[in-house]
Amino acid sequence: MPRSRFLLAISGQALDPMHPIIAQIAPNDEQRPAVLARGLDVVVTAGAGTGKTRTLVARYLSLLAEGVPLRSIVAITFTRKAAREMRNRVRAELQRYLAQPDLAPDERRYWDELYNLLDAARIGTIHNLCTEILRAHPAELALDPRFDVLDEGQSGILVRESMNEALAWAVDDKAAVDLFAFLGEWKIYSLLERLMKQRPEARAALQDL
Repeated sequence: MPRSRFLLAISGQALDPMHPIIAQIAPNDEQRPAVLARGLDVVVTAGAGTGKTRTLVARYLSLLAEGVPLRSIVAITFTRKAAREMRNRVRAELQRYLAQPDLAPDERRYWDELYNLLDAARIGTIHNLCTEILRAHPAELALDPRFDVLDEGQSGILVRESMNEALAWAVDDKAAVDLFAFLGEWKIYSLLERLMKQRPEARAALQDL
């Protein structure tokens, strides 16, 4: 598959050839190494509005330009909004590239196929990735494949309900009732809330005790 490329140089050192679809994004001198580096881990730290998403989109497209299968690239974000933004940015860059009238037929075919498959791209939150893994291996995990992921609001309601039930049980438990006199109801509630938010650590600490 032909790929027209050109070389970039930063600080006198030649970088890998950059595909025209990356060139149209025009990553700056600080962004280019993060886009083109291979064979090592890359950590990028930057403030708001400095082009982190732009850099990630360029790196994502550069991997596709090298022939990495779409489903072999995993892009994880913290929020669904950020995932939608990244997917939309990738789609927009593909549209812009495909709008060029002089693309070679096989080049157009390659990127057009990727554009049509973009809804299946692994761009999402960590919850999306974990859900996909769990649904792919339900038997090994003894898990109902029809499970659903609670959103933050539903999860908060269930946590509060479970803490209220625990406090109601503790009031009638002789071994636990002394805690109310020692700590007070509000401190106990706050402690339970912290334990619920740090369940793995709490479980390990309680097992040690």
